Amino acid sequence: MKSLSLVILFSLTALSVSSTSSEIVNVHLEPNTSRNIGGVTHFDRAQFITLHESFGSSDLTAEDRQYIEHELEAEYGRDGGLVSWLARDIPADSNNPDMPDVGKIKELFAPKFSAKSDQLRYKPSHMRNVILCTHPEIMHGHVHNKSLEWGPRSAEATAEYTAQMLKWAFTDENRPLAIEVYNEPFVKAKKIPTTIEEMSKQHNVVAKRVKELTPNVMVGGYSAAWVEFESGDWNNWNNWQKKFMDIAGENMDFWSYHIYDGVNVMGTPRSRTGSNSEAIMDIIDTYSHIKFGVAKPLMITEYGKIPAGNMSTMPYSEERSAGMLYSALGQLMTFMDHPDRLMRTVPFILGKASWTYNMTKDYVPGEANPYLLWRRLADGKTYVKTDLMKFYSFWKGVKGEWRNSASSNPDVRVHMLADTNRLSVIMMNLDSASKQVSLKGLQEVKTDSVVLRSLTTNVAKPILAEKTLKNVPEVFELGAGEIVMFQVNVKNTVQVKDTVKEHRVYATDYLQDIKAGEPIQFTFKQVPTGKGNAVLRLSPARKLGKQPLPTEIKINGTPLTLPTNWAGDDQKGRSMFYGMVELQVPMQALKDESVVSLTYPDDGGKIASAVLQVNRVEK
Repeated sequence: MKSLSLVILFSLTALSVSSTSSEIVNVHLEPNTSRNIGGVTHFDRAQFITLHESFGSSDLTAEDRQYIEHELEAEYGRDGGLVSWLARDIPADSNNPDMPDVGKIKELFAPKFSAKSDQLRYKPSHMRNVILCTHPEIMHGHVHNKSLEWGPRSAEATAEYTAQMLKWAFTDENRPLAIEVYNEPFVKAKKIPTTIEEMSKQHNVVAKRVKELTPNVMVGGYSAAWVEFESGDWNNWNNWQKKFMDIAGENMDFWSYHIYDGVNVMGTPRSRTGSNSEAIMDIIDTYSHIKFGVAKPLMITEYGKIPAGNMSTMPYSEERSAGMLYSALGQLMTFMDHPDRLMRTVPFILGKASWTYNMTKDYVPGEANPYLLWRRLADGKTYVKTDLMKFYSFWKGVKGEWRNSASSNPDVRVHMLADTNRLSVIMMNLDSASKQVSLKGLQEVKTDSVVLRSLTTNVAKPILAEKTLKNVPEVFELGAGEIVMFQVNVKNTVQVKDTVKEHRVYATDYLQDIKAGEPIQFTFKQVPTGKGNAVLRLSPARKLGKQPLPTEIKINGTPLTLPTNWAGDDQKGRSMFYGMVELQVPMQALKDESVVSLTYPDDGGKIASAVLQVNRVEK
């Protein structure tokens, strides 16, 4: 740790320089301490180990489905086509041509989705956890819409069809639990054409009608494609995300967005894995708490990496797949810190997705979309597995209760799970340099055997490997972009002796301007106190080259040490650094009402959000 006087002189680049491979990263494990994350104590595979597919996709065979469910142990995550495809079968109401024929919806959908149906795609028992969404180009209601016989030419028509479809296509026992009104609507507004305001208002109309007919279905949005909130001096935030929350937020059960490394919609390649993705989550949570008194839950319904060419078909590349695995795994390792906040996360990984071969006019046989688990060869018939399978193979069999763990370096992410007679210790290095990791805390655990599973991603070809060890090493090298799992089979179940519960407290203000020498304050109310530790999650947004962290920062008058590192890269490719940086807070400094005060030496930028995480020991 550098001295405070030196830290404030460093530029952004110097602050985020990777530690050399000779640095020892201390990973502290507490197998006897339960980790209670905002009330969540167990790892849920349906929450995190998902793919962007729905059961019974027409191009998946019974063998494919068996492989997904039993070999990969993956959960179906999201369906973007079903709602609009079914709408094409519905005529207009003969008495009101601007509305769908509700009688026909009941007539067609009830038998199609019944338990006795022989149409595999529509087996409702497999749709329970799938998030539904639909294409705004087809289903956004406006007077010029000719997609269907009945338009939809109004928000009411879209709402009526959506609600009636949900009512008659499923039973109360197996109806999907969540629907996003549209998929990535705002980036398509001009093309439709419509406005952000109209799209937001339609979310209200749809949500209200869905709640009238199917009260248990959660409705959310806006399934944001472009979460570069700081863009255009925060115009993206103010005119898209905030505006949506202001207009439709009261009727939304959850917020949803998509987050990718690479080029998302426009701009130059950049990475979100690490501090940037955390900052995005924190500002949405904070404004939700300020506006509605609660940080409504989140769904990340697409994530990963967008490679050059995006959805086009292209020659297969193992190296490209390795980079996509790094982003998906790295983002998941951070998402797993928030099972209380993230209802579901779905990587954009598709099955066979035969529809993607028709998206390119100049399709070359043998080329394929980069997001597939199975790609089609040049003969047009044969399918082979891609390296993206390794995402699921790595997580195969992983389950259990969260146990407490910590890393001295934010680039080395760590989780520990306990499942009967097995401890799973999972670590990933987000950095571009390898790390020497020192594991502490397992010395007293009586071990039967240890299996090391690893997946390399910062390479020309991703390699998934597994080997048996005599014991867990005290020190080992964690490669750049490498994820490893020590599966420790223990002689006796590791019993819980203590519990650490993580409490999230949001400041009463956000998006504060930075002005030279002027203190910026954030107030936190009803802060838990006691034994444990705390972290201030500070999200500065400043032009590249400016000092990202303040000259000094205090909580209730107690100075905090400024860190020299954060999760992820230095955010080159952006006009400014925007990321969440963690500062350790002494528990004894906390009060029921706590005030953070910080000062910068120069003008420019904002502190987007400040969140206090209190990890309190509770019996």
